[in-house]
Amino acid sequence: MTTRYGDQPPMPNSRSTNKTVPLGMLGLLAIQFLLGMGVNLYVTLPSTGFAMAEMMYSGPLVMIHMMLGMFLVVGAVFAIVAALEYGRWAIVCAAISLGGILVAGIGGVIFLMGGQSNGASFLMAVGFLIAVGGYVAELVKAN
Repeated sequence: MTTRYGDQPPMPNSRSTNKTVPLGMLGLLAIQFLLGMGVNLYVTLPSTGFAMAEMMYSGPLVMIHMMLGMFLVVGAVFAIVAALEYGRWAIVCAAISLGGILVAGIGGVIFLMGGQSNGASFLMAVGFLIAVGGYVAELVKAN
């Protein structure tokens, strides 16, 4: 067997390898969803717009939720890079999921800056579902 990098055998190109990143992202999305529900139910946010500092100090739950949201964007970009090895379907699904995460993030910013509107909350929910749908579609195709 010929190797390109010294004495190490080449990485197996199995479909099971494609499941790790989408499953990890689904787990992080589930945690993000639960954190968001916790913020919604148990944290009182200031009603004034553009009070980001007040919101960040409203409790650790809000801050963790915001930080995980930013980490999800980075993870979704990594998922696209990882999907390059598995073809067009995986890339499209990962890109759709990134779009959903960005939609949810935009909804979150509007929610915080716009006085906790129902429309922004709905936008976060739609973005979440788009992201989950993209990763689930990627997993279904991997089987």
